[in-house]
Amino acid sequence: MLFTSLPGIGHLFPMVPLAWALQAAGHTVLVATDREFLPVVTAAGLPGAAVLDPIDPVELFRPAGPSGGPVSPAESTGHRCAESGIRALPAIRALVDVWHPNLVIAEPMELAGPAAAAIAGVPWVRHSYGLAPPQRLLSAAVAALDTELAVLGLSPLGRPARTIDVCPDSLQPSDAVATTPMRYVPYNGPACVPDWLLAGPSARPRVCLTLGTSLPRRDPQVAPLWRLLLDELVALDHEVVIAIDERHRPLLGHLPGGVRAARIPLCDLLPTCTAIVHHGGSGSTMAAASFGVPQLVIPHFADHFANAERITAVGAGMSLPHDTDDPARIAAACALITGDGPYRAVSSQLANENASRPKPTEVAQDLVALALEHDTVEHNRWGNYARW
Repeated sequence: MLFTSLPGIGHLFPMVPLAWALQAAGHTVLVATDREFLPVVTAAGLPGAAVLDPIDPVELFRPAGPSGGPVSPAESTGHRCAESGIRALPAIRALVDVWHPNLVIAEPMELAGPAAAAIAGVPWVRHSYGLAPPQRLLSAAVAALDTELAVLGLSPLGRPARTIDVCPDSLQPSDAVATTPMRYVPYNGPACVPDWLLAGPSARPRVCLTLGTSLPRRDPQVAPLWRLLLDELVALDHEVVIAIDERHRPLLGHLPGGVRAARIPLCDLLPTCTAIVHHGGSGSTMAAASFGVPQLVIPHFADHFANAERITAVGAGMSLPHDTDDPARIAAACALITGDGPYRAVSSQLANENASRPKPTEVAQDLVALALEHDTVEHNRWGNYARW
């Protein structure tokens, strides 16, 4: 089973539990990546092949210019995904030709894996990382990719054999395509759980604040709102824990006494939290939903806005524009998100809905059956089994 992903943790990490499930069932797994991202792959306990040239997803998705032109931001992102896929295609095709995977599993923004699978006659699967990407983005990406494939004399991409959806149905937009549902299992990378997190419930309500991993790199001058929120939560006598990479800690300035800031995995921190304040990334959004934690979302770019809109629409939290500076509005938001109102009840419902979805081990069985069925068809057609 070959997994392909852009070299970003928000793209790879949601696929890790399925890769683990396939490995635990005795199947061979490989992740195609680049040399700079390879340590992230191997730290997850997965074998990787560093066959790609390094790229930075933060730069890949940075807007090329002001919006409002003839091409929408979603379509522009789709075009850049296609360009990235075409650049990576020769290396992925060579890996597929040598390694002979029975199935290729790719996150939505990575297109070289699906294209190489289609060319080799191997079924491929799209694995979501949260809300379904806008259909306009996916359509633009596939159209641009197919145009480049035609220039190379290659067949168009075609449809995935499965689309694995890790987002609870009630959180997905109503126009999302039919999918194979799977439980979202948070994975946040290797980390040491601190002693204080293992010491039992906090004496005060605990609130997680996180900027994610991409926002501090994309916008080193973080909006002042984040510091205003931190100060307001402290004033409300909440215990604030900032989940942040140590190198980005200075962005919030001098921290008040009692505020912890460190690289703490959300999968260990969130079960102890009353609420979370975050930027709207898929990893933070989905982890909070899976643990039933109310969310205050401060969106900045890309899918942050869609995630904030859906969390607000279903009643699992609320959102503030990142340029908010009204103290009364900030205080009201902090009080609401940490209270025992409807946000908490809806968040709990999302967690229950996620827990009722098929586990990665169950979806792995389905994918193995899919690959075996394809191999059987190919054997009957050509009399030669593919490598298993």
